[in-house]
Amino acid sequence: MPQLTELGPLWKTFSEIDVRSILADAEQTPRLALIGSDSKTSAFQGLLQHGPRSAQQVVTALPCYRLPLHAEQVAALAGYDLRIVLLDEAQELHSDSLTALLAQPAPLLVVQEPWQVGAAVHAGPDWQANDLARVVSCALTDEKQVKEALLPALLHLLDGRELAAGRAFPGLRPAVAHEIIASVSRVNAGYAAGTGLAEMIPGLGIPFAVADMLILTKNQVVMAYKLGILMGETGSLAEIVPKVAGVVGAGFMWRQIARELVGFLPLGVLLKTSVAYAGTYATGQAVYHYFVTGEKLRKQDMKRLFDDALTRGREIAAGVVAQVKGKRERALLETSVDQPAKKKRKLSLAKRQPV
Repeated sequence: MPQLTELGPLWKTFSEIDVRSILADAEQTPRLALIGSDSKTSAFQGLLQHGPRSAQQVVTALPCYRLPLHAEQVAALAGYDLRIVLLDEAQELHSDSLTALLAQPAPLLVVQEPWQVGAAVHAGPDWQANDLARVVSCALTDEKQVKEALLPALLHLLDGRELAAGRAFPGLRPAVAHEIIASVSRVNAGYAAGTGLAEMIPGLGIPFAVADMLILTKNQVVMAYKLGILMGETGSLAEIVPKVAGVVGAGFMWRQIARELVGFLPLGVLLKTSVAYAGTYATGQAVYHYFVTGEKLRKQDMKRLFDDALTRGREIAAGVVAQVKGKRERALLETSVDQPAKKKRKLSLAKRQPV
């Protein structure tokens, strides 16, 4: 398995990636505030503080408030990046305090117990009409509900600050890692679909294959760096990524092998897109596993991870390739429609030119 540093010119290109802004942004911890009873705010802080490598993490304490809020408390809460309200009673959803918080231009997450859903409450503000507010039904003791409903909603409201939030609060790290890996995997699948279609055009195969190799691997390298930063690592790209160079090298080899295997098949584009997704996803999971445990996955575990990701990648590839084809067809249609108008304008301008 090739090491990242053995890729020669490729590593030189990757080592020149400027990731200082990634680390700088990740070190700017989002300001969160909790509003609710002592028992619930304490439980929520526990969820945030306990996660991968939490023993190495300095605890980030959160300010806590109780309902009802005083006017000065409402004013102070307007300055936070996210306010999290933990309801004790269903009627609190339409309290004057929450109405005041909802009117402020700052994200607001309200967590109610499942039994509170549908409880009779008087008419109140329209929560659905506010993009900065979400109401989630979740029991803080239910790990599945926390994972599937609460954490995704929280990260959605911290749009653009997820990496910083996960770095500061270990309990968010699994969810943030999943989002990073899934996002980069989809980006690489989309890029592979685009270049894969181009490779079917005679004469363009080699240039686009090289671009594919550079861009997809570069995205994986940056993904590995972000996962390291998420887990509390510090340092430059050259200091963090070599720790998992073998994992990234495996992803590189998958793409090369896949290109050789499917390059001449009628469904080559779909397969290339699937492999680009699966290779990136499996690489991301292996990198995350390394940063969590300090150990690299065994070959059989890595293969199983890749095979599972390839199954998912096949499902995603069909949609991605269809989107790419649709965009190109629309672009060609717009070009063909514009050509007569452009030609007419050129003729008009030519007639105006003095002889």
